[in-house]
Amino acid sequence: MTIDGLGDTFGAEVDRVAPDVSFDELVAMMPEALREVFPPYRWQLAKLWELDLKVEPVEIADLVWMFDLPLWQLDGDRFRVTPNQVAETPMNFRAHYQRVMDADLDFPINLVAYRGRLVVLDGVHRLAKAHFLRRRWIEATIATATQLRSCAV
Repeated sequence: MTIDGLGDTFGAEVDRVAPDVSFDELVAMMPEALREVFPPYRWQLAKLWELDLKVEPVEIADLVWMFDLPLWQLDGDRFRVTPNQVAETPMNFRAHYQRVMDADLDFPINLVAYRGRLVVLDGVHRLAKAHFLRRRWIEATIATATQLRSCAV
């Protein structure tokens, strides 16, 4: 089992086979829909995990809007696959489906409150699994944008 982290920094190892790019290059290649959703600064996942954030239940229905975003890669191309595509045709996206099914729900997902809504920073595969299992709630930590900025590289 795995938790579905993004690597040590946002943008590092997001994909398993996509070529390495700088953070600025990564942001430039993001679809506009993603640039509008995610805070525009580089942060380290390890530092996010070190924050003293309370784990609390969050309603999955408040987060499923993210399933329409092209969050995952396909054949080395970033931002090509949405979680909804994986849910609709899992055999077309076997690697992502397997990551969803292997995700360990004992680990909370990590969210940031940004622009008036909760955004998943780490844990989309776990969120998808909980949704597949028809759970109503998922355990999460919620950082503010200021707290996330403190996790800068």
